[in-house]
Amino acid sequence: MTKPFSPRELVLRARAILRRTETGAEPETALRFAGLVVDPATRTVLLDGGRPVEVSPLDFDLLVAMARSPGRVFTRRGLLTEVWGDNFFGDERVIDVHIRTLRKALGDDAGTPRFVGTVRTVGYRFVGVPT
Repeated sequence: MTKPFSPRELVLRARAILRRTETGAEPETALRFAGLVVDPATRTVLLDGGRPVEVSPLDFDLLVAMARSPGRVFTRRGLLTEVWGDNFFGDERVIDVHIRTLRKALGDDAGTPRFVGTVRTVGYRFVGVPT
């Protein structure tokens, strides 16, 4: 806020910020698929019977974004908006790099994917089977 401002305006703006940050919603439940569990509440990924998998925070957010809508085709631009927000400026191919590291961490193969499939010239889709 720039000066001068009234104390009333300051209080109203502070309340608006607090109202926007309050969630009140219950934590999201774990997303379960054959051989994979993704838990957004604890930010953990478990593979094949509970083996923890280490992924970067951005790779985790990318995985969650796709796993929330299995089967949906995401364009690179759509994934950028979903994970980075509207303020991303750069090459859309950064998604390809993150998909590659995510597949490596999950032991997934691009040729016969268990979790992340490629849709040529369009983008990616989560192909895991929900349980």
